[in-house]
Amino acid sequence: MHTQGLMKIKKYKIHNPPHLFIPNSKYFITVSTLGHHPYLETEEAKWATLEYLTKSLEVHHWELEDWVILDNHIHIMINAPDNAKSLSNVMNNFHKFTANWLSRNGIKKVEEKYFHNYWDKCITYEKSYFARLNYIWMNPVKHGYVDSPEKWKFGSFYFRYKKDEEAIINQLNKFPSDKLKIKDDF
Repeated sequence: MHTQGLMKIKKYKIHNPPHLFIPNSKYFITVSTLGHHPYLETEEAKWATLEYLTKSLEVHHWELEDWVILDNHIHIMINAPDNAKSLSNVMNNFHKFTANWLSRNGIKKVEEKYFHNYWDKCITYEKSYFARLNYIWMNPVKHGYVDSPEKWKFGSFYFRYKKDEEAIINQLNKFPSDKLKIKDDF
């Protein structure tokens, strides 16, 4: 994993943990809806979420590597550009444009906004990377949406599995994600 370059830490706030901004690194991100309301439960909302996420990342030169979208949260693995400090701009754009889409399509807010903050983890070890990648892939199973991850079409696993089933299964077995402590009991 690449962790060289200047490291910046955003000021710590009580509900906003410090963010490491390391250029050209991998980041594991969790985004949840405020109050864990199922604003993303329709197929259309999930595809719109992916579209606005992809556009927000592209504008700031981040690369989407893997992803999963559930009814009330998403997990993504992304690659930082030279300017990793743009992560907050990416997430602000994503929240804003996805919220606008939800509002325009009649999905009413239960609270004052659609999304809660996001949580990011800069990945610095290969084993940590693969365990979190597998966590993304297995998340629909963990939350009871499906009994096998290849059945969930709102995530990158679905497409990767179709391409190379054997390699994907080997990776899942080699890097289990069951020891990870990630807050997403939504």
